[in-house]
Amino acid sequence: MLMDKKKRKKLNEPPTLDAQERLIEIMNDSPRLVNFDGTQWEVKALKPGTQWLIAQEAIQIDKGESSAMGDVLKQFAINVPAVAKVITLGLLNDRERIFANGKDGAYSQEFEDTYLTILYDTQQSGWMALLFEIIQMLEVESFFSITSSIQILRQKLLGRKTTMEEQKLLLQEQNGGK
Repeated sequence: MLMDKKKRKKLNEPPTLDAQERLIEIMNDSPRLVNFDGTQWEVKALKPGTQWLIAQEAIQIDKGESSAMGDVLKQFAINVPAVAKVITLGLLNDRERIFANGKDGAYSQEFEDTYLTILYDTQQSGWMALLFEIIQMLEVESFFSITSSIQILRQKLLGRKTTMEEQKLLLQEQNGGK
């Protein structure tokens, strides 16, 4: 079989200018100014907790076995509340602003207000550009490793449960047959 070889960078090749600029933005936590429905927002590199919340949202809307980035984006296009939630998470990007008590649990009033404003008082035409900007802020490798790890864990746990149930039935059949 012929396999397509991906073009890989060699260690001695310098990174592209875009990659260098992106790395500097991430390291300095430099905000990108994004205009969304007449309001200018500062979007910073997503914190790991925010990335995790976005990954959870992606898992909730796309439970397919083998999902590529395009599949996830297609599901986001279908699930409008999930898009609004991801945009809200990306814009706030801080646990103090996302959660009422600064910890996991109930969402803050700022989160709820921002979410409802996005959902009901903005034009959907601007959502995809902002969603794309937020998704670019994700560390894609860790995002997909988290989502695929959750899928693998689900499969293993469900597979083990099925196997244990099958073993019980097998033992019952063996004992009943004696």
